[in-house]
Amino acid sequence: MPGSAERPTWPVRVRRVEGAPLVAVRAWVRGGARAEEIPGQAYLAGRLLAEGTRRCDWHALAERSEARGMVLQAFGGFEAHGVAVDALARDWERAIDDLAELLLEASFPADRTDLLKRQALAELESQADQADALTAREFLALLYDPHPRGRPLQGTPAAIATLEATLAADFHRRALAWGGVITVAGAIDEAAVTRRLEQLRLALPAQAAPPPAPPAPNPAAPARRELRTRASDQAHLLLGHLTVDRAHPDLPALEVLGVVLGSGPGLSGRIPTRVREKEGLAYSASAEAAAGAALDPGRLVCYVGTSPGTVERAERAVREELDRLLADGPRPEEVEDAKSYLL
Repeated sequence: MPGSAERPTWPVRVRRVEGAPLVAVRAWVRGGARAEEIPGQAYLAGRLLAEGTRRCDWHALAERSEARGMVLQAFGGFEAHGVAVDALARDWERAIDDLAELLLEASFPADRTDLLKRQALAELESQADQADALTAREFLALLYDPHPRGRPLQGTPAAIATLEATLAADFHRRALAWGGVITVAGAIDEAAVTRRLEQLRLALPAQAAPPPAPPAPNPAAPARRELRTRASDQAHLLLGHLTVDRAHPDLPALEVLGVVLGSGPGLSGRIPTRVREKEGLAYSASAEAAAGAALDPGRLVCYVGTSPGTVERAERAVREELDRLLADGPRPEEVEDAKSYLL
């Protein structure tokens, strides 16, 4: 029976949403890059789900969906990979059938694998020309390595070169047995959709062990790293440390603290006000206290986009603001403003 001990935990969530006559169907397969064996494996496996099935190739899939005004997409993420189908509400059964076909019958063609590998390499190469993206990547590596959060989702050039369609297919097969989540929302009959999804649950593989846990960040990592980029007129400064995961009881307090520091609207927050508005040391400044908090810890991160000539003054100003916050705490009116913004 669906949901029995012999089947993976695939919670189903169905909600009727009044308004436009549309339906959105989603499947998230548990695992993602945090459970992959080779950097980029989950990203490639997810992307390949929409590149052909045992019934038709990628071109036929595109023509079939476009004929009904549907959008089929597949993705590879850090905690999950999966499929997204958007359609007219009257086509909800077709949308669920298409999602099931992509999820359970993907063919992982070699030619499309090669194409997606080239795209991943091009994405990484383009980021190397963006000083802010390159600096952010190194900041994550400094905080998380060897945890996979410390590397790009696409993987590394060396690892991408080793990936093949069979490796992507194998990862997807194993991840299906780890379970996932299926959601449907739109102008639908909730009971009818739920019955149809129960049939899909019966087609899922038997329960397996949970995804493997990723390696922990290295506590002995260097405390500082300086990079030379091609942006001779810009300097990008990031300061921070690991904080808590999304289930930690302190997360709401850290979200409030992040707004106090600079994750709120416009130029509000202590760091943007001090560094940019008062001292004119930056063209961009922000701060978050639990950025990226998920199954793994998020991070305190303070960012300043400045110039090479003012980067030391900007860093000193940020550190002073953090020290002042630790010593005195936020003002009551700052807390209330931050709570109002978040709510």
